[in-house]
Amino acid sequence: MPTVVSILNQKGGSGKSTLATNLARAYELEGHAAQILDGDSQRTVTEWAKLAGEDMPTVTPTTAPTIRDDVDTATSSVVFVDGAPAHDTLNVRAMKLSDLVLIPVRASGPDIWSSEDLLDSIQTRREKTGGTPRAAFVVCQQIARTNLASEIGDVLSAYALPTLDARTNHRVAYAEALSSGTTVLDMPGAKKAEDEIRRIAEQSLELLRQANE
Repeated sequence: MPTVVSILNQKGGSGKSTLATNLARAYELEGHAAQILDGDSQRTVTEWAKLAGEDMPTVTPTTAPTIRDDVDTATSSVVFVDGAPAHDTLNVRAMKLSDLVLIPVRASGPDIWSSEDLLDSIQTRREKTGGTPRAAFVVCQQIARTNLASEIGDVLSAYALPTLDARTNHRVAYAEALSSGTTVLDMPGAKKAEDEIRRIAEQSLELLRQANE
């Protein structure tokens, strides 16, 4: 069975699809064959894939009834799941199949509050399994040098899960990449965004290594 990394937050607009496409590509560039299961009913990543070149990660739509089979039949070493914008059956099943859950949150109260049902489910699962899946917050789309950006770490520290040090900032490059079937790692002039994604990839890979120790 491949390593499964699910990107889950029941709030729409949290940056799940952007994180999924860019992280999958970053993993590939680090030598890990990756593909994406698109569980979002809006099928943003599926539409992205229609524009993507052959060098981009492959994308397969998935649903709650099919996600286990979709993971079992994956041909890559790492499967990313772009979850649904709701705390529904698909997200719960994805979480249970996962080695790592990344929870993208913007620096706003509603993003954090909306993830609390998911956090409860992860905690319950971890208690039953002895700590699986690993999970962490990823701050996305922060606006640098604002009070919200500087305070979000303190807010998230009240929860039982860690927060990655690496973050994404609000950059046009992310929207342009998602709209044109590419990633910030492949776009000219997107070096700052590329560095952010590479740092998130590095830190998430370290969490996976720790889980396998």
